Amino acid sequence: MKTNLIIVEGLPGSGKSTTAAMIADELNKKGKKVICVDEGVGEHPADYTNYDFPDFETERMKILEKWRSFTKNSDKDSVYVFNCIFLQNPMCETMMRFGMDEAASQKYIFEIFEIIKPLKPIVIYIDQPDVKESIDHVIDKRGNDWLNAVIDYHTKQRYGKEKNLFGFEGYIQCLEDRKVSNVIKLSR
Repeated sequence: MKTNLIIVEGLPGSGKSTTAAMIADELNKKGKKVICVDEGVGEHPADYTNYDFPDFETERMKILEKWRSFTKNSDKDSVYVFNCIFLQNPMCETMMRFGMDEAASQKYIFEIFEIIKPLKPIVIYIDQPDVKESIDHVIDKRGNDWLNAVIDYHTKQRYGKEKNLFGFEGYIQCLEDRKVSNVIKLSR
């Protein structure tokens, strides 16, 4: 199957960036023109570095427009390799930040899918059986500032507050809950 878009997904520490880089390298070796873009970089063709939108509807419109623009303007002779922007980022926003239910989150992800469908996307989900172990491992690389930021993001927004989650254990619970939702989405 010819694809113009490969998206690598999974929880933090699952190896998304490493896997995306390996895929890009293998495709380059086979003579493919590859554009590998990690999440959170400035000029990402399909994502924003800052998700500080005032409400979900504003975010939804901006993100969907960014995907439309990317799909329309992408180089049809290239394979784009991204991570996090199809499941992880939308789930973080819909579920964690805005406290939306699974059906609403799923609807939003399917809206994105309909936009990128002409690129014949392939989604690779890296399952991490032990979430806590994965995070413990990645703390050594990313440090306590990263850990404190993700704990705050997950536990101090709507989902974490509604579930009364706090601290490291609350963050792990958020990831466990989000992981279940991601797997459900991919199984359909």
